[in-house]
Amino acid sequence: MNTVIESLKGAVGYPVPDRVLADVASIRGLALEDEATESVLTSTSYMLAKADVMRWVSFAPNVHQADLSYDLLYSDREQMRKLANAIYGDLGDGNYIPEVKTKFGYKGSRL
Repeated sequence: MNTVIESLKGAVGYPVPDRVLADVASIRGLALEDEATESVLTSTSYMLAKADVMRWVSFAPNVHQADLSYDLLYSDREQMRKLANAIYGDLGDGNYIPEVKTKFGYKGSRL
């Protein structure tokens, strides 16, 4: 059976530092070493912790190291923020993530 930390890591598919997971678990009242039973995985604390991790990953940088790389598309990041917001909204948590709109390109009179 998986532990809570393994379940949180598997929920996002991104190398989230253990320190971040420990902080999230502490804030949400979870123990990372506990077994990830059905009652834990469906609990409000776990769902909010999962949303917190998705929120963190949605703002995390792309990672390239040796032959390993983790690239998140803007659409993937946006989807994670939407899922986290849905969880926050459903569970009445105030950690709503504002929509991020980015514009790239040159603004000026000469091209």
